[in-house]
Amino acid sequence: MKENNIYLETLKDTKIDKISREERDIINLKLYKLLGKRIERYTMGDSSSVPIEIAEELLKSICFSLNKKVSEIDLLTIDDLEKVLEESWNEIEVEISKSKELLENVIKEDAEIENISYSDTIIEIGAGLKRYDYRFFAHEIKCSIDYQLSNPVNEKLQGIDYINEYLKRLLIENKFCNKFKKEKIEMILNSYCEDYKGLLINIFEPVFTNILGLQILNENIFEMEIRDIQRRILLEIFKNNSIKEIVLEAVDKICIELEIVDEFEKNYIKESGLNLVARINKGVEFNNLDNIFLNFKMKEDYIEEKFIGNASIEDEKLRALIEEIKSCRFIEDKLIIIHNEISSLEDLIEILNNCFLGGEISKVINSFTEEEKLILKYYLDNKEDSMESNTGWEKVLLDN
Repeated sequence: MKENNIYLETLKDTKIDKISREERDIINLKLYKLLGKRIERYTMGDSSSVPIEIAEELLKSICFSLNKKVSEIDLLTIDDLEKVLEESWNEIEVEISKSKELLENVIKEDAEIENISYSDTIIEIGAGLKRYDYRFFAHEIKCSIDYQLSNPVNEKLQGIDYINEYLKRLLIENKFCNKFKKEKIEMILNSYCEDYKGLLINIFEPVFTNILGLQILNENIFEMEIRDIQRRILLEIFKNNSIKEIVLEAVDKICIELEIVDEFEKNYIKESGLNLVARINKGVEFNNLDNIFLNFKMKEDYIEEKFIGNASIEDEKLRALIEEIKSCRFIEDKLIIIHNEISSLEDLIEILNNCFLGGEISKVINSFTEEEKLILKYYLDNKEDSMESNTGWEKVLLDN
């Protein structure tokens, strides 16, 4: 077995500075004596059969567990370390209960954004907690955590301590994202990475980045999208001010608007903001913020799946439908026809171009879901000509 000052792993307070060499030897002797008992228990009496690698892991587990009690005891004077070890298990059991509660809250606050690494990690943590052998291997929970956090957990943490810290941070990210519309988050992620469902990405980070940008612009953060003109304005703001100060001020305002009051959560959001400062500085250096603050990017197949789905109405039937809409006296009747009869983007554009006047068009646009508005904006961004219709629905939509 490797020679190491095991007490260093056990004592994490100022006592270590006062321990002499002889006292260290005494503590090490007690630890190795306890290790012998744990090996015997692990092998059910056949201590000669344990591989050296397993013995080392058992010793690490002992040290991890005793750390739960080290501030309350004097390792030099206490005789029964085995009793202390068993008492530490009670604290670990409390931490396991916290983990399960945290995991439940993480699932409850899930923004329901599809990502394989996220889903796999949640499943792995749940399974890992069930098979957590804290009496012999307290320092490790065997589960694969692939989903990346915006602010990673300190790798020095082990066992249940690591899991709890990971879940606390993931819960903050989920609660933040859950304050915004799912379809808008998906549009941001599609701009960030088209294969966001399959790759190892963090969902929170690009969402938070856009929210931060909108807050700096004093725009509605729930819109989530940052357009080209807004990026140009941000660029000028960053060129003429302290980026760090701007970011920190915006973070404070975001926490107020989203009613984030917990200090740990606020500090996490602050850390995420500070992490962006270097990226923004680099963007300003290259006079380009396009890959930092994102506009909505929609795939053709997304539109097909979410909106079109059906073939256009036959020309003759569409003309009759247009005349029927025009003849309606009340806007409410027109809206009923649109929402019941129109299932094609092409047909909807034709209706919007021809059937409404004056204040009617605002009521029509407001009757659409956020998802439908996003798809119409996508259509405007990608159509070949820039001509507006007689009804002016395009301007009303963009101003909405």
